[in-house]
Amino acid sequence: MTASSHPHAVPAPIPLHSMQAQPELASVQAAAAVIKAEMRADESRTAEDLAQAEQNAGLLFDAAHVEAVRTAAYAQAQAENAAELTQAQADREAYEWFHARQRAVAQLCEGRHPQHMLAVAEVLAALDGQQPTGAPMALTWDRLVWGPSGDTPNENTLVPCTTARGGAAALVLDDEQRLQLGGLLLATLHSAERCTTPGCGMSADDLDASDPSVAGWICLEVAGAEGGARWWCTPLCANAALAAARAELTDSAADAPDDDQAAGGEL
Repeated sequence: MTASSHPHAVPAPIPLHSMQAQPELASVQAAAAVIKAEMRADESRTAEDLAQAEQNAGLLFDAAHVEAVRTAAYAQAQAENAAELTQAQADREAYEWFHARQRAVAQLCEGRHPQHMLAVAEVLAALDGQQPTGAPMALTWDRLVWGPSGDTPNENTLVPCTTARGGAAALVLDDEQRLQLGGLLLATLHSAERCTTPGCGMSADDLDASDPSVAGWICLEVAGAEGGARWWCTPLCANAALAAARAELTDSAADAPDDDQAAGGEL
């Protein structure tokens, strides 16, 4: 019994060059079959007739047809890419619209107590996107100030507040902002001269510091200001006097000519 006749024999491998040659061999056999058929039908066929027969059978390479197919495929790919870009732009605009509406609703709910009820009209107005979400939020100071602890650098000052609807809020200030806000608040206070307390604002030379009625008063002297040291009955009056003195000194410094201008005037 030979290996080829054995029922469990392994078939011999097909050479690689034979596998590669099969497509080319099929094309050649197809072309030969077309030529033979044309010659049997009419032996007077010319070479052009045989070539046309192969063309009709789809055996010849048509460069124009291949270019037309390539051009059509390229145009279709461009159209598909343009459609995808248009859809992506539409998706992005839709995402931005929904994100803006989400921010509007969040702003509407900001500062409200968790148990507060919202009207449907307020929510619809926020979702509309064409109407303002509401007036500026009103805050009430909780009479607390949480200053920097000093444990870490660049700490902020927190001013706890409560919204008109009972929500918690806080004003966050850095060191520069805290000083600016304090100066602005002090600048809007009543002037110290308007205090009706007897002796408030009196010169240190005229007021007897041993008088029990002035116990706890503040003696303030601002460098560069006229009038010397003065006594003030409360921190409110002392701060108002300090703010007024600083404003007066700032205005005087702004009105004074610099050295170059002064030298030019003397010449």
